[in-house]
Amino acid sequence: MAGKETPRQKLVKLMYLVFLALMALNVDVSVLNSFVLVDDGIAETNVNFSRKVDMVYDDFRMQRAISEDLVYPYYDRAFRVKELSDSLVNNILRLRAEMIARADGIPVEVADTLNLIRLKNKDNYSRTTRFWMVEGKRELAPDGGEGSRAYELRNMIENYREAIKNQLDSGHRQYLQIGLDTEGPYYSKGGDEINWQQAMFDRIPPVAAATNLSRLVTEVRNAEFDVTSILYAAITEDDFTFDQIEARVVPQSEVVMVGDNYEADVFVAAYDTRQQPSIVVDGREIPTEEGIGKLRIPATREGTSRYSGVIKVTSPAGITQEYPFEGQYFVQRPSVTVSADMMNVFYAGVDNPVSVSAPGIPQENIRVSIAPRGTITPRGGGNYTVRVPGDINEVRINVSATIAGTTRSMGAPTFRINRIPDPIPTIAGMREGDIDRERITLNPNIAATTPEDFLFDMDFEIASFTMQTTVAGLVWERSATGGRLTDEMIQQIGRLSRGSRVYFTEIQTKPAADGVARRLPTISVRIR
Repeated sequence: MAGKETPRQKLVKLMYLVFLALMALNVDVSVLNSFVLVDDGIAETNVNFSRKVDMVYDDFRMQRAISEDLVYPYYDRAFRVKELSDSLVNNILRLRAEMIARADGIPVEVADTLNLIRLKNKDNYSRTTRFWMVEGKRELAPDGGEGSRAYELRNMIENYREAIKNQLDSGHRQYLQIGLDTEGPYYSKGGDEINWQQAMFDRIPPVAAATNLSRLVTEVRNAEFDVTSILYAAITEDDFTFDQIEARVVPQSEVVMVGDNYEADVFVAAYDTRQQPSIVVDGREIPTEEGIGKLRIPATREGTSRYSGVIKVTSPAGITQEYPFEGQYFVQRPSVTVSADMMNVFYAGVDNPVSVSAPGIPQENIRVSIAPRGTITPRGGGNYTVRVPGDINEVRINVSATIAGTTRSMGAPTFRINRIPDPIPTIAGMREGDIDRERITLNPNIAATTPEDFLFDMDFEIASFTMQTTVAGLVWERSATGGRLTDEMIQQIGRLSRGSRVYFTEIQTKPAADGVARRLPTISVRIR
């Protein structure tokens, strides 16, 4: 699209910035002659820009002759842009000529055509500062404030920017990038923030200021070219060409229940195999082949998934048009189901995980309930948690689905209710065998854990137990409340000789999650 700088423009601007930096370092006056080369390059660029803009205006005149009604609204605004641009350029060149005339003490008519190589006072920045920053102001401070020529030029530029923007519709302004920045920020050599006027003209040699004004003309012509090109492109922005037409069938759903109807939209699709559109789906650009996007989304979760995106295509006039779209698809596991009827079991008092799905039906359309008692809580993605009491033998999971506005029963499988298996008691992680007395004294607790093959993690709290051992041929027995060995028990273990047997019997748990207390088997260990 129009508005991008050519390599020559970029080089000219870069050279100008380099020379300004050199001046800030107080380089010898002979360096100022280099600004003449930069100004000559900018002048050539301005001539080329004027030719390019004139070609756009010629195209407008030709199109208007072909279709008055279609072209005139854009034609009128384009020539308004020309009027605004010519006015600002003329003012910039007028002020440039007046500055050069003041610097060398020559007539304005002579200064208007003077090549900068002939400028005698190239380095007299005090005259530049006075001309731009002081004259016309009530106060003599060189800050380029209200009343100064620099302030007046800044207002001209800002008014121009706004005026040419207003020639474009809001939808077209997004394509416009205008230079002519007057906001900055700008900084002095000392790092202090300054305004545009000071950056342009305060203590700037006349040859540098004149070159900078020529650059402003370039930016005006560049902005003019951008706006007029966008206006011209708007005439035919909706005219696309296609080289391929095919029939397309887009089903409302590829999964249909028995008794329902298969429905689809059938239409003719036209596309251009010569243009590869930019297609972005959920923030990711997808590949295209011969004008057709190839959407590929990994199916990582079951249920309904939605996506959205935008297709960007370029019109023959060079304007990018965006066409948003959205869609959805349903993901389900393979339809083969293998079940063991005798394994439909829930355990009382624990969180039993359950998955519920109905092939071809979005998860949000499925409803589940439990009977006669219990709770079933959704966890997302078709997953639920079931809790059942221990005083009933079985429950039913009722599944229904909303299909085409009607609620249908999808089944009600029955589950038996089992009690949680008894836990296994241990002391210091052992149930039987040889054990170091230090291991018991460092971890003097009776614990109860569910069997390894039980799928649920359960916490069992010890209510009481009894410790037995033999001391000098006599049975030593003590009982404790809770799961921790008493101090007396720990001291006795510390006094036992190697090979002594210790038994933990009558181990009783508190009621577990299913409401049932357990009496656990004996722990038998030998001190080594």
